Amino acid sequence: MAKTTLTEKEKEDKKFWQWFRSGLRRLSQRYPPIYATLNAAKRPYNGPNKRQKVCYECAECHGLFSSKEVAVDHITPAGTLLSKEDVADFVDKLFCEPEGLQVLCKECHDIKTYMDKYGGSKEEAIAKKLVIAFKKLPKTKMLSVLQESENCVKIME
Repeated sequence: MAKTTLTEKEKEDKKFWQWFRSGLRRLSQRYPPIYATLNAAKRPYNGPNKRQKVCYECAECHGLFSSKEVAVDHITPAGTLLSKEDVADFVDKLFCEPEGLQVLCKECHDIKTYMDKYGGSKEEAIAKKLVIAFKKLPKTKMLSVLQESENCVKIME
């Protein structure tokens, strides 16, 4: 499959739409329904950290997480923004009401994002995420993980 090269004008257009999309996403972080969704998922914290008062419940796994471990997710993805024809639909989906938003932990959000972006089932997204994490391990750690695995087929002899 031949790799297509972009003209300078196409590169500039792509950079502009990336910049524009990024700016809208940053702006949407201060949108009041985002705060309403976070408040709806807020729970009292009863753990050992005396400084932490609240945590948030993940809509998918129902685990409790700190504010740094969650993300507000659009139930219906905002989609792509590649041209001026995409702006109205993107903005409508990005600035939706609280019913169109949910709080997810980082792991559930990564899996849902992968499913939205590439398609496939939840199990496929989880498997792909594990493969990606495995590929990032140093070779010595890879070998030890494989040797410890009960279902591993011995690859190297």
